[in-house]
Order: sequence, then C-alpha cells, then structure tokens
Amino acid sequence: MSIAGLRRSVGLIRRITAVLTAAMILFASAFFCLAEEEKRPAAAPWTGVTSTACRIYSSPEDESAIGRIPEGKRFRLYAAYPSWAYVEYDNIFGYIRRSCIDHADPVDATVTPPYGVDFYQYTGIVRNEAEVKSEPGGGETLITLCEGARVAFIGIEEGWGKLIFKRQYGYIDTNLLSEIIPTYDRPEAAECDQPIAAFVSFYKITDDEANIGRMANIAVACEKLSAMVFYPGSILDFNAQVGPYTQANGYHKAIVLVDGGTSINYGGGTCQVSSTLYNAVLQLPGLTVTQRRAHGPSGASYLPHGVDAAVGNKELNFKFRNDYPFPVRIDASSQDGALYISIYKVGKAEENRV
Repeated sequence: MSIAGLRRSVGLIRRITAVLTAAMILFASAFFCLAEEEKRPAAAPWTGVTSTACRIYSSPEDESAIGRIPEGKRFRLYAAYPSWAYVEYDNIFGYIRRSCIDHADPVDATVTPPYGVDFYQYTGIVRNEAEVKSEPGGGETLITLCEGARVAFIGIEEGWGKLIFKRQYGYIDTNLLSEIIPTYDRPEAAECDQPIAAFVSFYKITDDEANIGRMANIAVACEKLSAMVFYPGSILDFNAQVGPYTQANGYHKAIVLVDGGTSINYGGGTCQVSSTLYNAVLQLPGLTVTQRRAHGPSGASYLPHGVDAAVGNKELNFKFRNDYPFPVRIDASSQDGALYISIYKVGKAEENRV
C-alpha cells in the first residue's frame, strides 16, 4: 500500500473511531439521564415556598451549590428528610435545607398526606438498656434509654428500628426491646384498643433547675393527655384541656420558646408534648387539625423544621377534631429523654361525650 493510501486508511479509522466514541458518549449520557429520571417520582407531591434565599445542592454531603432559589419563590417538593428536602426549581433537581421552607402544600390533598408527616409503623418498649445510634449497627450514641422506655419506629431495617432523633435519623437494635407492636395503616380495620398512630421525640435530661422543671412539665402534660378519650365530633383544645399552665395545675417554671427566643415561665416543655402529638395526628386523616402554629421561623430544634405546634395563649394553641366514626384515646409517657405518644382506636361511640 502506498503512503498516500495508508494515510487515507488511518484518517478513515480515526473518523470511524471518533464517530463511535461520540455515539458511546451519547448512549452513556442518555442511559445516565434515564437512570436519574427513574429515581425521581413522576410528579412532585407538594409545592413549597422559600422563606429565604437558599442554595440547591447535589447531595446533603456536597458543599458545592448547583443552583439557587430566591426568597418567596415556589418550587416542586419531592421528598422530605429530617434536615433536607429534595426539590426542583428552574429545571434544577437537588437538596435544600428544610429550614429554608416557609410552607409547603399538597398538590392534591385528597391523595397526598400533609408535608412533613412521617408514618411510624411500630411501637416498642426497652427491655433493659438500649442506645439510639446515629447509624444502623454503629456510629455515635445519641441517647441511652433504660428499661421501660417507650419508642416508635418508622420502620425496621435489618433488625434496627429507624426513627427521627431531633433533626437526624436514629436507630435502635430491636433485639434490645421487650416487645414490638405494629400500628394499623388502616384505622377503620383496627381492632378495639389497638394503636393506629405513634410518634416519639427526644428531650434533654440534664439536671439544671430549668430543665428539671421542663421534664416535670412534660410528664404532667402526658398524664393529662392519657386520661382523655375523644368521641366522634369531639375536639381537643390543648390549652383548655391540658392547661392552664399554672402552678396550681401542677406545672413548674421552665424555659419557654417564644418567636424564636426564650424566657422562663410556668409550663415550659408542654410545647414539645403538643408538637409530638401533632406528629401523631398528622398520620391520621380522620383527625382534622383546626388550629396549629409553629414557634417561629426556626421552629423547635427537637423536631424537623415545619412540624412543631406551639401552645400557651389564644394565638398559640393546638386543636384537632375527631372525624372518625369511632372514639380514640391518647397514650402518652416520658422517660429517659424519650417523649412517646400513640393514638388508639377504642371501639364504638358511647353516649357519654367528652
């Protein structure tokens, strides 16, 4: 073969190689895009509005922003996690901090649960001692619970119960529990006196005077709630029925959250009880929330942003109405820093109304 013919052959090979390389890149890109699309829901269940300008990240671990949402702009919201939300704005998909969200609304409230709700599928009781870990099987110990402490789980992953600890996930080895009881995902089908929703939040157990009062107030509010039954059509008015938050009604002085700030007053800590109850009520479409307000722009640090319920005065109160055709009761307790609330179906309505 002549040198000219060899050059033509080499040039042809190079062109063919370039075409094949380009085709492979296009195929890989298309495959990657399809894989990414498969991870996303077909449609966003909620839309949200930003309370402040915020950055969009490719992942919670990546500090490099891939986009930005200005203050007051509406975006599509696909999923919520304890500290983050997966969103889309201006064709950019990624994660924003939940604290940047002013509010979120279901696209179709008839089929979509409220924003921020987590469905807890199991309840359990600690047998001897159990650590809440930051990772299943290890990680940091977030809190240690002792015999008799009660907990609730979103689900169980390879023997570890998954829950929300403040603004992150926590895990408990289910081998350390004396019992595990499922909650009914269809309350109408539940037997009498069976749990139909549950939630657990966590509080400090330090021995400073203000926190001792706070822990005592949590226990008082739990005791009052556990004495209540709500028949069809009846309403919980937290301030009226769990309050008044006075010394005469058993409450102590403790730290109170007010519009993002703090002060000392009787009943400090009862907001965590109302907020924990709110998260249980959110799981039940037959319990209709008629009044609820957050503590302020930052929310309450013992829960993910956007799911707290402040109480204490006319403007700050938590109310719900039982719209189920059967009565429900509340079971509330606190121990070792775990504030547990479950809601039970108790049978047919009776003539005696709350």
